[in-house]
Amino acid sequence: MSSYLFAFAAFLCIFGGSLAGLFFQKYLPAHHLSKESQDSVKIGAGLIATMAALILGLMVSSAKGTFDRVNVLVNEAAADVITLDRCLSDLGTESVPARVALRAQVSRVLSTVWPEDVKYSSGRSKAYLQSRIIPFIQIISSLPTGDAASLEYKGSALRIASDLAAKRSQISVEATSKLPLPLVVIPIFWITFLTFVYGLFAPRNATVILVLFFCAVSIAGAIYLICEMSTPLDGAIKVPSQPFRTALEMIGPA
Repeated sequence: MSSYLFAFAAFLCIFGGSLAGLFFQKYLPAHHLSKESQDSVKIGAGLIATMAALILGLMVSSAKGTFDRVNVLVNEAAADVITLDRCLSDLGTESVPARVALRAQVSRVLSTVWPEDVKYSSGRSKAYLQSRIIPFIQIISSLPTGDAASLEYKGSALRIASDLAAKRSQISVEATSKLPLPLVVIPIFWITFLTFVYGLFAPRNATVILVLFFCAVSIAGAIYLICEMSTPLDGAIKVPSQPFRTALEMIGPA
């Protein structure tokens, strides 16, 4: 289920709970609406509200942590791409195929993860995408080395390429992790019950309904943010593409 649908379902449940409370209010016996009854119910509702707020806060923190970790990894990967290109350029003209492949990979990442930024890919990088991409480490390993300096550049390039491969795997794991469904459904159930209770004891007028409506919208918005930040490379809220766009502008053979 997409973030939009999940948030909309949460809104329907929560606002529906408040409307149900307002509806069933007229069927309650009068002594169930006494002040003593309301005070007792408010104690239980306050406990549930505290638990729901705690769980939602932890979920927001966890989702934001995932988003931030992927953002840091993307920035580090883009910096490694630029450093790798510099190391390859120091190896001379023999490294041109590796630099072409590197630029093509970066362009492909941009067009796949951030398709809205495909306009930033130059015509030259699109031509590179049409060629066969050989794995970087294999290309770099086959580069000739004539002296100690070129050997050192080649070793540095191999280390950076290995680090890039590790970061790519880590980004894939972090970005595709999913929130456990019960962790989202249970707080929504709690909050739906709370709004039902509030509806039972609230006066039936437009002001109360409007406030309960905006409460449901607010909680649905929080659920939407949690779902979106949990998948930082998909949806409307993504890790910025600027690091890779900057890298694409700075790398590749002249």
